[in-house]
Amino acid sequence: MAEIAVLGAQGQLGRQFLAVLGRRARGLGRAELDLGDADAIERTLRRLRPQVVINAAAFNDVDGAELRRQQALAVNAEGPAELARLARTLGYRLVHFSTDYVFGGDRLRRPRRESDAPAPVNFYGYSKLLGEEAVLGAGAAALVVRVAHLYGGPSWSAGRANLVERFLARARAGQPLVITRGQTLNPTSVRDLVPAVLALLRRRSAGLYHLTGSGPCAAAEFAREACRHAGLCAKIQWISRDPRPARRARYTPLANQRWSQEGLPPMPHWRSSLAEYLLSAQNLPIRD
Repeated sequence: MAEIAVLGAQGQLGRQFLAVLGRRARGLGRAELDLGDADAIERTLRRLRPQVVINAAAFNDVDGAELRRQQALAVNAEGPAELARLARTLGYRLVHFSTDYVFGGDRLRRPRRESDAPAPVNFYGYSKLLGEEAVLGAGAAALVVRVAHLYGGPSWSAGRANLVERFLARARAGQPLVITRGQTLNPTSVRDLVPAVLALLRRRSAGLYHLTGSGPCAAAEFAREACRHAGLCAKIQWISRDPRPARRARYTPLANQRWSQEGLPPMPHWRSSLAEYLLSAQNLPIRD
């Protein structure tokens, strides 16, 4: 039996965990464990009896969540609640991932700390907030990690190419990169995130942590930097209002405050992580 069960094995975060953990881990995709099916969750985890469950699965179609709210709730809130309940019963340690999208409605212009009150502006963020509250309130020694704007690995999930690859695909096709004015984010490489989470597991950490790339940046700056490293020209099409069904907050960077307070080394800066990813993923020279 594998020591660690990784849920969401087809996504880029799940795949990165599996790449790092090797034979210690068993990956479970949606076909093997659907977070919307409580009976399947219990049946599968009772059979596998893992020591650790890493929940990298989510309904992360932000616009789709506005239209398929029950499905979003089932995967993002009810499923994690069941995982936390079973953590108490079966005795495994649970790692659950949340998002910067639990913020945005408070109009703060500084990175959010773990102690700041959430204020989601769309249903996806609301469903993820319910999930993290359920996990933290279940009485299990769970670890909840809020992350943001992940990139750095391939995904087998249809239509879920990572953020950098979406930028580069549009630039190669000669299409403009559509960016909302004022959009500021924390680009985070899964190659940095996974070792940090495993470090928290080794320390027996529990509760809520923010873990993102260091250095909030404008979305346009991130896109231009990615294209520059790839030798592409980033043509920016600015919009003042995002036309997509789900509202997006313009400023939701996270501060890795608790991580820092515990004396852990700063997460790598987004510029160095982006350069490293593009160098390794595409055999590109680093452009100074």
